[in-house]
Amino acid sequence: LIPMVNQLQEAFAPLGIPPIDLPQIAVVGSQSSGKSSVLESLVGYDFLPRGTGICTRRPLVLQLLNENVDQDYAQFAHITRRIYSFDDVKKTIQAETDRVAGNTKGVSSEPIILRVHSKNVVNLTLVDLPGLTKVPVGDQPHNISDVIRSMVLDIISRPNCIILAVTPANGDLANSDGLQIAREVDPQGQRTIGVLTKLDLMDQGTDAREILEGKVYPLYHGYVAVVNRSQKDIDTSKSMKSALMAEKDFFSTNAAYSHLAQRQGTMYLSKKLNSILEDHIRACMPDISHRVKVMLRDAQSELVQYGDDDTQTEQQQRAIVLNAITRFCQNFHDYMNGNCRHKDQSILYGPARLRHIFTVEFRQHVNTLESRDALSDEDIHTVRRNAVGVHADLFVPNAAFETLVKQLILQLEEPAAACVRTVSEELKQLLRDVLEISKEIGRFEELRERVWRECMQLLSERTRATGEFVQNIINMEVAYINTDNPEFEKIRTGVYRLMAAHQSMPPKETSDGVASVSTPSKPTPSKSSGEDMREGPAGVLVRDQWKPHYIRVSSSSKQLEVFVSKQDSAPIRQVPLEGCSFKVVDGDDGKTNCIEISLPRRSFFATAETVSLGFPGSDEARTWVNSLNKARDSGGGW
Repeated sequence: LIPMVNQLQEAFAPLGIPPIDLPQIAVVGSQSSGKSSVLESLVGYDFLPRGTGICTRRPLVLQLLNENVDQDYAQFAHITRRIYSFDDVKKTIQAETDRVAGNTKGVSSEPIILRVHSKNVVNLTLVDLPGLTKVPVGDQPHNISDVIRSMVLDIISRPNCIILAVTPANGDLANSDGLQIAREVDPQGQRTIGVLTKLDLMDQGTDAREILEGKVYPLYHGYVAVVNRSQKDIDTSKSMKSALMAEKDFFSTNAAYSHLAQRQGTMYLSKKLNSILEDHIRACMPDISHRVKVMLRDAQSELVQYGDDDTQTEQQQRAIVLNAITRFCQNFHDYMNGNCRHKDQSILYGPARLRHIFTVEFRQHVNTLESRDALSDEDIHTVRRNAVGVHADLFVPNAAFETLVKQLILQLEEPAAACVRTVSEELKQLLRDVLEISKEIGRFEELRERVWRECMQLLSERTRATGEFVQNIINMEVAYINTDNPEFEKIRTGVYRLMAAHQSMPPKETSDGVASVSTPSKPTPSKSSGEDMREGPAGVLVRDQWKPHYIRVSSSSKQLEVFVSKQDSAPIRQVPLEGCSFKVVDGDDGKTNCIEISLPRRSFFATAETVSLGFPGSDEARTWVNSLNKARDSGGGW
């Protein structure tokens, strides 16, 4: 079982993060906790780099294979040859670490895979992780502790990972870095094995018996104590065989551990780890087998889509390319119909995003446009005066209204152009994603690049054509202002009132002698009984047509006020009566009696102006003339 998992581990190694959570044992602990010594005791050789600071700077996947070989040897996954000298193994590990992680004590998550073939080991796979540290040394980055901690958590947080937490016995168990980080991902201790080192260095009179008996911090798999070689033993080249004999004597002769001696030591630890790992693999095997079969079936299906590598005929090659392009088009069609799911379901994507741009973003942009920002009162005054030329603007000229409306319509150009650009960028991202999932095209790099260029060229052409089409629509709206539209009828009175409120007035001299146009106020006719006034309906002659209006004559203001209807509070025209003359004449239709109001000339060159009011009877017209005369002469009373 273990060699089979080792093969899967090597196959998934180039992927960085394996697609299947494989059973493994990860060794964790602080620096100088004795991790390296434990691994060397399990292997039986001195093969790991040693020194001050961090020695293990890349994860080391150590695969022990029990084989009947004449001479023990090691093999690296990146080196095919066998290495019989474990000193060379140590040098290779150091060189590979420096190559990837640098020679300044940096770390890397890229693993080194080492296989050891020997008849003196049990089948076992261990992952030696960098030791946990708190303070950076030398040229290490200031966040080295966070980097190592993140790397360790990434591996031991996987559910199928057994945690081998190494803790020195001569320290406080409550301060054990290995047990502390293991507890974060395995709070119940169900997949944690405790290893106590340096029992021979504990203060005299103290022992670790209660820890080994599970009375301090119990773990499901319990604790195993080992006694490794000391630094003096390493310096004097004490053999592993002698070290194992000394370890056995330590447990059998020490009164505190003699009753536990059969379940302590390196040999017992290796057998226990082998048993736990095999049982764990058996428990995980159904799920692993199922996932491997699914992955294999998917890979084979994908290979079938790519076609046979032995395809030689030109017709077959065309068929493969055509099938790849067709599949790409189908994927794009599926995306546009909402049949594909984006990896991030928290955001709008594809056609939903396009609809949001049209129905929400574009509408919001248009709604933020304000007519007052584009047209000031002075602009409206100027347009009205330009529309009538040398004539007085007695009523609202259509030309002035159309000129102002065209300026407002042109405000839609920028929101419309922005909408086209946004949709184009969204389609570009959509095409990029569709191309990424189209595995058939991905097989041929040149075809992939050609399809991308063609898509971008077509998108660019369509974006340009769409922009021109939108601009033409705006130009058509500007070319003809349709005031007969039923929607315009709803606001016709309001627009007329707004335009009339900005009728041109005689220029006023400013302090610097320059004539300026002032905006007339919108006085509300007084309803107080103390003011003499008369009001009522009347017809007003506008462009040779009689229009129903409502008029009011005030003796206090000496002016005639014209309203669109009785309900209006602001007049559309104010006619000063001073200097005016009034005459009753018959209307052109023989039914209407008219009052012609002749306004005085403002200057020698000014054109004479006439305002015509229409009434149904001659008597009513004459009474209105009397009212106008009295208001002009301020005679009071009607």
